[in-house]
Amino acid sequence: MKYLPEIRGPEDVGAIPEKELPALAGELREAILAAVSENGGHLASNLGAVELTVALHRCFGEPAGRIVFDVGHQTYAHKLLTGRYDRFSTLRRRGGISGFTNRAESPADAMTAGHSGSSLSVAVGMAEAEASAARAENRACLWTVAVIGDGSFTNGMVYEALNSLADSGLKICVVLNDNEMSISKNVGGLSRYLSAIRTSERYFSFKLHAKQIFSKIPLIGGGLVKAARGFRDLVKRTTGAETFFEKLGLDYIGPVNGNDTKKMIRVLEEAKTKTGPVIVHCITKKGLGYPDAENRPDLYHSVGPFDLRKGAEVPVPSGFTAAVSDALIRMAEQDASVTAITAAMKDGCGLAEFAARFPDRFFDAGIAEEHAAAMAGGMALGGLTPVLVLYSTFSQRIFDQLWHDVALQGTHILLCLSHAGLVPGDGVTHQGIYDTALLSRLPGITIRSPSSPEGICAALDKALADNGISVVRYPKGGAGTESTLTAEWLPGKNGNWAYADFGSGDAPRRAVIVTYGRITGNVVRAAQAVFGSPSGTDADAADPADGWRGTVCSLDRIVPLPEDEAFRDLCGSGDALLFVEEGIRSGGIGEAFASSVCMSSRHTAPFVSIRAIETGFVPHGSLADIERFTGLDPESLEAWIRKELNGRG
Repeated sequence: MKYLPEIRGPEDVGAIPEKELPALAGELREAILAAVSENGGHLASNLGAVELTVALHRCFGEPAGRIVFDVGHQTYAHKLLTGRYDRFSTLRRRGGISGFTNRAESPADAMTAGHSGSSLSVAVGMAEAEASAARAENRACLWTVAVIGDGSFTNGMVYEALNSLADSGLKICVVLNDNEMSISKNVGGLSRYLSAIRTSERYFSFKLHAKQIFSKIPLIGGGLVKAARGFRDLVKRTTGAETFFEKLGLDYIGPVNGNDTKKMIRVLEEAKTKTGPVIVHCITKKGLGYPDAENRPDLYHSVGPFDLRKGAEVPVPSGFTAAVSDALIRMAEQDASVTAITAAMKDGCGLAEFAARFPDRFFDAGIAEEHAAAMAGGMALGGLTPVLVLYSTFSQRIFDQLWHDVALQGTHILLCLSHAGLVPGDGVTHQGIYDTALLSRLPGITIRSPSSPEGICAALDKALADNGISVVRYPKGGAGTESTLTAEWLPGKNGNWAYADFGSGDAPRRAVIVTYGRITGNVVRAAQAVFGSPSGTDADAADPADGWRGTVCSLDRIVPLPEDEAFRDLCGSGDALLFVEEGIRSGGIGEAFASSVCMSSRHTAPFVSIRAIETGFVPHGSLADIERFTGLDPESLEAWIRKELNGRG
């Protein structure tokens, strides 16, 4: 590589001759393909944004940290152009480069991001702060840039920000990166509107060329450009041909080919001549430079490691995701009122087959989780049985809709939360460790968290029969569930819990370990190491805990907690009572369990030791990496159990 290893920031990009920028773009694609094929990551969007990113750094890169990327998953070229080339091979690995923008990683990353739709509002705030500083320091105001994809324009917060921009006078350049897709194919009226605008790209290229010619005419060139612009604006106003953005009072430039670096630089320089907010509409091609990604951009939105020569394989839903897919199809076959709703996550949530089988009962709201949740409430009011399927991390966006538009109305919906618990690869913004603490506060809610894919079907059947909001949460794929089935489980009341004994039944003291969800597998492995096998011997324990036997209780329903007498007696029988969960401790199920035990008058309440996620933010890495980071891997759990037992004499 000729240029990329030497680039440390925007000044280095600016020093490269313009005619050599296509070569730089080629080097960026080569580096992105090498890292993603090795480690996995977001590929198609990054390949499509290379020339756009080069132009942005050429025109707006200094000072660093003033370019806000929406979601942050399309910033691999940005990372490579801001001094991270030497570490880029560590993409998405523990301790390596994040797959999203991250303020802790570089001052060039304006914000730590991972959720859609917030970039423009953040940019407005940054621009207001910059305007205030410029006035105080009596200097020119710097530009703030927000780069946002057309898929994110389905998110309502974007329009709230656009509305506030109209009369602000702020120096904000909003770059609309239009690649006709978000995660899945874009849906809705806005997508059709942008498609109509795209057809005017040839006209815009002609207009840009004409402006360059007029500007070169001595003496009168500037006047000709100004007169032509005035005539154009008059025609637009009188014929109703203004774009949506212009009707809001915003300057609009485009559409322009975002994969043409030279054109993008010209357009961005023109944007800098404006005195207030300006929209630059560029059209890019997802996957550009890797033919298979160009032809199948949805497949290459986010991929695991793959062979560049053979291409990525079409993923087949497995584990928990496959179980949910099969169960929802069966439910829809048996009940015509069942509908499925998602927010631009048809494939990621395993709903592709449901959509194909029941196209009239499948609804993709786009990246608009709040709308999806309120729509589910409306469907329930109309007599349907909606199933809203989202990633756990995005349930953080819908709390008010669930409270106001569902719970308060007394209606019944199912909420399936995929990617619950620890999530490998994507990092801090995608961890599914907050949903239980957040959603358990909703009145009348029921939450189930099966420990294995085999428990999904029963959990969904129970959720269907529930009242109010019924949640079924489950992790990505099926990793970590292998050990849950090795124990000899005895069922509790109504299948809401089950338990298994470990070690010798003759041991005088009993430790009861309560847990739920996928982490049950790690708890079982730790219990086998501490107490011995479920067969009543200590054969599996390298160093069995002296005088202790263990019982692991796996909860299926975690909200509300079981209240039957058998469960209370089991908890009361423990000389040590421990709780393990793959979620945050503060406000989590463990604390609710400890409170329940304390409030019970059936027995003298033992002290409850809780093992949960103490840190608020969990970084990226493999599942094994982040389990070790949070102390939830089998070895760390074994050490913790031994420490707790040793502390009790």
